[in-house]
Amino acid sequence: MPHRLGCSQEGHPIFFVECNDETPTTNISLKLFSVNFNQLCKLHENDNNIICKKYTIILLKSQEIDLQKYFLDLIYIVLKKLTIKPNVNSLKHEISKVISLFTSPPAFSKEVVKGLWSELFVIAKSKDPLYLINAWHTSPEDKYDFNDGIDKIEVKATNNHERIHTFSLEQLNPNKGSGLIIVSIIFAASGIGANIFDLIDCISMTVTDADALLKLKEITYQTIGPNLEEAKKVRFDTTMAANTYMLFNHYNIPAISSYDIPAEVSNVHFTSCLKDVPAADISVLDSKLHKAL
Repeated sequence: MPHRLGCSQEGHPIFFVECNDETPTTNISLKLFSVNFNQLCKLHENDNNIICKKYTIILLKSQEIDLQKYFLDLIYIVLKKLTIKPNVNSLKHEISKVISLFTSPPAFSKEVVKGLWSELFVIAKSKDPLYLINAWHTSPEDKYDFNDGIDKIEVKATNNHERIHTFSLEQLNPNKGSGLIIVSIIFAASGIGANIFDLIDCISMTVTDADALLKLKEITYQTIGPNLEEAKKVRFDTTMAANTYMLFNHYNIPAISSYDIPAEVSNVHFTSCLKDVPAADISVLDSKLHKAL
């Protein structure tokens, strides 16, 4: 890559990104970030070589190690995703998405991190993690955790050994022609277990697609924002999760019949015990999504 990575006198990381044009655009100046486009720079390298070129300068104004590490990871993935010398507008679009993850943070929620952990665990354990990442939901409001446009997967995690989960009536009624598998995990907190970043590292060892890795990081940061320290402390026993990992066909889940619900009633939720529900056999299914599990 023609780009450079440097460090300010204050210890802040700086990216110098070489673009293939000089389209005029507004610089970005925020509390944590600054981005200055098309700046003429004179860079001194260790071998005393001097480089005089125009770069876009991306600066993170923080000395927090965790924040620096994941900022560097995200910018690196963005640069891998773009062409070797991106145009200014493409770079600004991608950098703005990265910055928004840090400047519009959600409130920290341990329950939300638990849900994210279980979905990452499913990806890490799967036969085809790349396919699952591409089918992963982009918004917490999506009805299903994984959806490839044909079939669906919904992940449920609990610390109840009776395998009790909460469903919405709508969740267990996928559109006609779609198959739905429910993944059920029983998990337990563990001080030496894996956190979400451990699972991301595990997935990154088998997935090399830049777009998929960027999506993995984007969804993670959209979920936890800059609450890195709090999220790192949420750890679960991966052995227990693997040993209790089960798959179920949606039509076998004990549920309320939609025919019994008046048309005027909506947003129906109920809790079902899956203890005696037979496991699904995905080997007999034709679904590419379900076979990726």
